[in-house]
Amino acid sequence: MPKTGISLPEGIEDHTDFQQRFWRAQRWAWIGFAAILIAALFGALGRSGPLSRQELKLAGGSLALPIITRWNAPDELRVFFPPSSSDRRLVLDPDFLTIFSIEGIDPPQKAIGYESGRISYVFPVDAAATSQVILRLHTQKPGLHSFRIGIDQDVIERSVLVLP
Repeated sequence: MPKTGISLPEGIEDHTDFQQRFWRAQRWAWIGFAAILIAALFGALGRSGPLSRQELKLAGGSLALPIITRWNAPDELRVFFPPSSSDRRLVLDPDFLTIFSIEGIDPPQKAIGYESGRISYVFPVDAAATSQVILRLHTQKPGLHSFRIGIDQDVIERSVLVLP
């Protein structure tokens, strides 16, 4: 017998519980969609949004790189070297180059090397002020990707989400 007190014709089953669970799940999905939409409207998920980039502090400087980016779109990696009397190296995994292509480096690197399975870009550093290097990137393929990046010997693993 149905819970509503209405008798259903013979052979028809009461699916009220299933329908209520379905409606509840549908409401939660709408709330989740609205939260994503509001976050996108306030710039939290875009290229310049607060969730799109991360700043990594390393022993030899800091890196500002994307966490979330778009496929087949330009982006950039910023490297900051503190004042030093010796050259600094930006170290990248070859996996980085399967995710991003490097369209340009400003200022240009002094030398490029390959050691211990990693690519290193050597940059001259100002002895009096912080130096900044900008790598202009272009994303290669969508998905969640991991790579290793660092400055000199301080190399860490990071991930990036490339949205289609």
